[in-house]
Amino acid sequence: MKEIELLYYNKIEDINQLDDYQQVKQNELDKLRYERQRCYYHRMKATSEEEKEEWSAKAKQFTPAIKKLRMEVKACDNIRNRSFKDDVECIAWNKIRQR
Repeated sequence: MKEIELLYYNKIEDINQLDDYQQVKQNELDKLRYERQRCYYHRMKATSEEEKEEWSAKAKQFTPAIKKLRMEVKACDNIRNRSFKDDVECIAWNKIRQR
């Protein structure tokens, strides 16, 4: 169901659009992971417990966005694996109407 909603709400109609969308989301994911990793690095270098907790809290702020982006990238893979159909928009409309 999430795959169909992803296609519908992002107006993805062919495999090239899917690839472009997935690449954008993967780039965002990579940036967030890098920023979170930097926070963990600073936490390891911190000298006080207070500073360590501060860096941990900053790192944890990235987790919800990372989780969401991982799900979107995985959904793109699932769509590609199930083969892409020409009438995706019609299917999406039907599924959304059923809700």
